[in-house]
Amino acid sequence: MKYEKFWIKFKEWALTTDDSTMSCRLKNIIEVVKENPDISIVKLAGYLDTDAVYLARYLRTSYKSAIENGT
Repeated sequence: MKYEKFWIKFKEWALTTDDSTMSCRLKNIIEVVKENPDISIVKLAGYLDTDAVYLARYLRTSYKSAIENGT
């Protein structure tokens, strides 16, 4: 899955997920996405002051883990 397609799926998931069982960092990212649903991953990385590629990899891994665990 390319990161562009992943980002669309992640935003949809973030807007509908219950974030009570996730890590603090992922909860913060989901809150930012919920506040700004049209944010891009590059803008999110700038907001969080991190590298966009690192953030995309982290989110992809966290997303896969959350989907496998059923949250």
